[in-house]
Amino acid sequence: MKKKLLELIFLSEKRKNLLLFLKEGPKTIEDIRSALDVSSVAILPQIKKLRERNLVLKDGDIYRLSPLGRSIAGRMKDMVGVLRVFGNNYNYWSRHAIECIPLHLLKRIDELGECTFSEPPDRTHLFEPHREFVENISRSSCLWGTASIFHPLYPILFLNFAKSGMKVSILVTDSVFDRIREEYRAELSAFIDMETSHFYVCRENLELSHVVTDRFFSLSLPFHDGTFDHKEDVLCFGPSALNWGKELFAYYRDRSEEITEI
Repeated sequence: MKKKLLELIFLSEKRKNLLLFLKEGPKTIEDIRSALDVSSVAILPQIKKLRERNLVLKDGDIYRLSPLGRSIAGRMKDMVGVLRVFGNNYNYWSRHAIECIPLHLLKRIDELGECTFSEPPDRTHLFEPHREFVENISRSSCLWGTASIFHPLYPILFLNFAKSGMKVSILVTDSVFDRIREEYRAELSAFIDMETSHFYVCRENLELSHVVTDRFFSLSLPFHDGTFDHKEDVLCFGPSALNWGKELFAYYRDRSEEITEI
């Protein structure tokens, strides 16, 4: 019975969308046809199946969710969101350590919405920042980023962004900080001396890297064995994804020390 109910809801895009639409309130058949862009011939058999299972009720010309339907639809939205995120590139998510994402944000991963993925670099640009990454940052006015790896181009890159007037906040691990302080001391000193830039060192475990701006969000996750994936990043552009990325930065910033002098 449990399997049949799951199949009833999730094996039909029309039935799934109808339940989520009726969650907003009672609707006429015209409302349903218009919102879901379907014909009566296509949607009425699906309504009939949901009515047979007492998920949808009909009062005159109005369709509404039953108490059972409301209970199910109330939980469907989050599940559909999660499936949309992971299903967009299941191969990527299954190979990467999503458990390194803070639990409270992992539970809200549906907020990333429709993710895209950076194009893997060719052999002549294998260890350079992704083209989409640099292009999107260059069109942004503010930036927050975490780094669990050291990239030799980043100290100068982010210093130049800060010099251009961009508000830049960078957060790194202890080991990355030691490397920057040793090899890019002058650039680091110039960066932290600027009023619009902030530099933090996280004393807790940080395995992922990410950047969020006023335009886009980029997430880099390690593989399950801890190896860092330098070829492919998750890219998101929706408002909820940007807020999610800013909360991710704030989570680690609250567990970090701001460096104001070397």
